[in-house]
Amino acid sequence: MKRKMARIIIVIAALAVITGLFGPAVAGRIRGQDVVTSSQLVKAVDISRLSTAEFAYNGIAEKYKEDNPEEVECYISYNASVKVGVQMEEIGFDIDKESKTVMPLLPEIDVNIADLDEGSISYIPEDPDIPLKEIIRCCEDDAIREARESDALYRTAEDNLRSVIEALLKPVLAGTGYEIVWETE
Repeated sequence: MKRKMARIIIVIAALAVITGLFGPAVAGRIRGQDVVTSSQLVKAVDISRLSTAEFAYNGIAEKYKEDNPEEVECYISYNASVKVGVQMEEIGFDIDKESKTVMPLLPEIDVNIADLDEGSISYIPEDPDIPLKEIIRCCEDDAIREARESDALYRTAEDNLRSVIEALLKPVLAGTGYEIVWETE
Protein backbone atom coordinates (compact mmCIF):
# COMPACT_ATOMS: atom_id res chain seq x y z
CA MET A 1 0.00 0.00 0.00
CA LYS A 2 2.85 2.37 0.90
CA ARG A 3 4.58 1.51 -2.38
CA LYS A 4 1.44 2.25 -4.38
CA MET A 5 0.93 5.55 -2.55
CA ALA A 6 4.57 6.48 -3.18
CA ARG A 7 4.13 5.83 -6.92
CA ILE A 8 0.99 7.98 -7.00
CA ILE A 9 2.83 10.80 -5.26
CA ILE A 10 5.73 10.47 -7.72
CA VAL A 11 3.36 10.64 -10.71
CA ILE A 12 1.59 13.70 -9.28
CA ALA A 13 4.94 15.38 -8.57
CA ALA A 14 6.17 14.58 -12.08
CA LEU A 15 3.00 16.06 -13.58
CA ALA A 16 3.42 19.19 -11.48
CA VAL A 17 7.02 19.58 -12.61
CA ILE A 18 6.17 18.93 -16.27
CA THR A 19 3.27 21.38 -16.13
CA GLY A 20 5.40 23.97 -14.38
CA LEU A 21 8.31 23.59 -16.78
CA PHE A 22 6.54 23.12 -20.06
CA GLY A 23 3.04 24.55 -19.57
CA PRO A 24 3.90 28.27 -19.72
CA ALA A 25 6.36 27.81 -22.59
CA VAL A 26 3.90 25.71 -24.55
CA ALA A 27 1.03 28.10 -23.93
CA GLY A 28 3.24 30.89 -25.23
CA ARG A 29 3.75 29.00 -28.49
CA ILE A 30 0.11 29.29 -29.56
CA ARG A 31 -1.31 32.07 -27.38
CA GLY A 32 -3.66 34.52 -29.03
CA GLN A 33 -5.01 32.10 -31.61
CA ASP A 34 -8.66 31.03 -31.69
CA VAL A 35 -8.02 28.03 -33.91
CA VAL A 36 -6.25 24.98 -32.59
CA THR A 37 -4.32 22.86 -35.08
CA SER A 38 -2.83 19.42 -34.77
CA SER A 39 0.67 20.72 -35.48
CA GLN A 40 0.35 23.22 -32.60
CA LEU A 41 -0.64 20.43 -30.24
CA VAL A 42 2.21 18.20 -31.44
CA LYS A 43 4.60 21.05 -30.56
CA ALA A 44 2.95 21.27 -27.14
CA VAL A 45 3.77 17.65 -26.28
CA ASP A 46 7.19 17.65 -27.95
CA ILE A 47 9.19 15.96 -25.16
CA SER A 48 10.78 13.09 -27.17
CA ARG A 49 10.57 9.79 -25.29
CA LEU A 50 8.35 9.56 -22.24
CA SER A 51 8.40 6.62 -19.85
CA THR A 52 4.99 6.34 -18.27
CA ALA A 53 5.27 3.29 -16.02
CA GLU A 54 7.94 1.18 -14.42
CA PHE A 55 7.83 -2.54 -13.72
CA ALA A 56 10.01 -3.80 -10.85
CA TYR A 57 10.65 -7.48 -11.29
CA ASN A 58 12.34 -10.16 -9.20
CA GLY A 59 12.64 -12.97 -11.67
CA ILE A 60 14.14 -16.32 -12.45
CA ALA A 61 15.36 -16.75 -15.99
CA GLU A 62 16.09 -20.10 -17.56
CA LYS A 63 19.31 -20.39 -19.57
CA TYR A 64 19.01 -23.24 -22.05
CA LYS A 65 21.91 -25.29 -23.36
CA GLU A 66 23.12 -24.28 -26.79
CA ASP A 67 23.53 -27.86 -27.97
CA ASN A 68 20.10 -28.88 -26.59
CA PRO A 69 17.62 -25.95 -26.50
CA GLU A 70 15.08 -28.12 -24.66
CA GLU A 71 17.32 -28.62 -21.62
CA VAL A 72 17.88 -25.97 -18.94
CA GLU A 73 21.57 -25.31 -18.30
CA CYS A 74 20.95 -23.15 -15.22
CA TYR A 75 18.43 -20.92 -13.50
CA ILE A 76 19.33 -17.28 -12.91
CA SER A 77 17.70 -15.23 -10.16
CA TYR A 78 17.80 -11.45 -10.70
CA ASN A 79 16.17 -8.08 -9.97
CA ALA A 80 15.36 -5.65 -12.76
CA SER A 81 13.19 -2.70 -13.62
CA VAL A 82 11.58 -2.24 -17.02
CA LYS A 83 10.15 1.07 -18.19
CA VAL A 84 7.35 1.40 -20.70
CA GLY A 85 6.44 4.50 -22.62
CA VAL A 86 5.98 6.16 -25.99
CA GLN A 87 7.72 8.37 -28.49
CA MET A 88 5.85 11.61 -27.90
CA GLU A 89 6.27 12.78 -31.51
CA GLU A 90 4.08 9.83 -32.55
CA ILE A 91 1.05 11.28 -30.75
CA GLY A 92 -1.55 12.66 -33.14
CA PHE A 93 -4.67 14.73 -32.59
CA ASP A 94 -8.15 14.56 -34.07
CA ILE A 95 -9.59 18.07 -33.80
CA ASP A 96 -13.32 18.69 -34.20
CA LYS A 97 -13.73 22.42 -34.79
CA GLU A 98 -17.53 22.33 -34.57
CA SER A 99 -17.69 20.73 -31.14
CA LYS A 100 -14.34 22.31 -30.10
CA THR A 101 -12.85 19.03 -28.97
CA VAL A 102 -9.37 17.56 -29.23
CA MET A 103 -8.98 13.79 -29.18
CA PRO A 104 -5.38 12.66 -28.63
CA LEU A 105 -4.46 9.65 -30.77
CA LEU A 106 -2.02 7.62 -28.71
CA PRO A 107 0.76 5.53 -30.24
CA GLU A 108 1.37 1.99 -29.07
CA ILE A 109 3.05 1.85 -25.71
CA ASP A 110 6.29 -0.11 -25.90
CA VAL A 111 8.78 -1.64 -23.49
CA ASN A 112 12.20 -0.05 -23.02
CA ILE A 113 15.31 -2.04 -22.26
CA ALA A 114 15.43 -3.54 -18.80
CA ASP A 115 17.70 -2.04 -16.17
CA LEU A 116 19.24 -5.12 -14.61
CA ASP A 117 20.71 -5.03 -11.10
CA GLU A 118 23.85 -7.07 -11.82
CA GLY A 119 24.60 -7.33 -8.10
CA SER A 120 21.39 -9.31 -7.59
CA ILE A 121 22.29 -12.12 -9.98
CA SER A 122 22.62 -15.61 -8.52
CA TYR A 123 22.69 -19.04 -10.16
CA ILE A 124 21.41 -22.55 -9.64
CA PRO A 125 23.67 -24.50 -9.92
CA GLU A 126 26.32 -22.11 -8.64
CA ASP A 127 29.06 -20.74 -10.87
CA PRO A 128 27.90 -21.93 -14.30
CA ASP A 129 30.45 -21.64 -17.06
CA ILE A 130 28.46 -19.01 -19.01
CA PRO A 131 29.78 -15.59 -20.10
CA LEU A 132 28.32 -12.72 -18.08
CA LYS A 133 27.16 -11.02 -21.29
CA GLU A 134 24.91 -14.02 -22.08
CA ILE A 135 23.54 -14.09 -18.54
CA ILE A 136 22.69 -10.38 -18.67
CA ARG A 137 20.98 -10.77 -22.05
CA CYS A 138 19.01 -13.78 -20.77
CA CYS A 139 17.79 -11.85 -17.69
CA GLU A 140 16.93 -8.70 -19.68
CA ASP A 141 14.98 -10.76 -22.23
CA ASP A 142 13.11 -12.52 -19.42
CA ALA A 143 12.20 -9.23 -17.69
CA ILE A 144 11.02 -7.64 -20.94
CA ARG A 145 8.94 -10.72 -21.80
CA GLU A 146 7.31 -10.63 -18.34
CA ALA A 147 6.62 -6.90 -18.67
CA ARG A 148 5.02 -7.35 -22.10
CA GLU A 149 2.65 -9.91 -20.58
CA SER A 150 1.50 -7.54 -17.82
CA ASP A 151 -1.83 -5.96 -18.75
CA ALA A 152 -1.77 -3.95 -15.50
CA LEU A 153 1.54 -2.34 -16.51
CA TYR A 154 0.13 -1.22 -19.87
CA ARG A 155 -3.05 0.12 -18.23
CA THR A 156 -0.98 2.09 -15.72
CA ALA A 157 1.25 3.42 -18.49
CA GLU A 158 -1.74 4.55 -20.57
CA ASP A 159 -3.40 6.21 -17.57
CA ASN A 160 -0.16 8.04 -16.78
CA LEU A 161 0.28 9.03 -20.44
CA ARG A 162 -3.22 10.50 -20.53
CA SER A 163 -2.50 12.47 -17.34
CA VAL A 164 0.71 13.88 -18.81
CA ILE A 165 -1.00 14.87 -22.07
CA GLU A 166 -3.79 16.59 -20.18
CA ALA A 167 -1.27 18.42 -17.98
CA LEU A 168 0.61 19.64 -21.07
CA LEU A 169 -2.42 20.60 -23.15
CA LYS A 170 -4.80 22.16 -20.63
CA PRO A 171 -2.78 25.39 -20.34
CA VAL A 172 -2.59 25.57 -24.14
CA LEU A 173 -6.32 24.97 -24.64
CA ALA A 174 -7.48 27.10 -21.68
CA GLY A 175 -8.33 30.25 -23.61
CA THR A 176 -9.49 28.60 -26.82
CA GLY A 177 -12.73 26.95 -25.71
CA TYR A 178 -11.46 23.52 -26.75
CA GLU A 179 -11.56 20.53 -24.43
CA ILE A 180 -9.76 17.20 -24.44
CA VAL A 181 -11.85 14.08 -25.04
CA TRP A 182 -10.65 10.50 -25.04
CA GLU A 183 -11.65 7.71 -27.37
CA THR A 184 -13.96 5.27 -25.62
CA GLU A 185 -13.04 1.63 -25.86
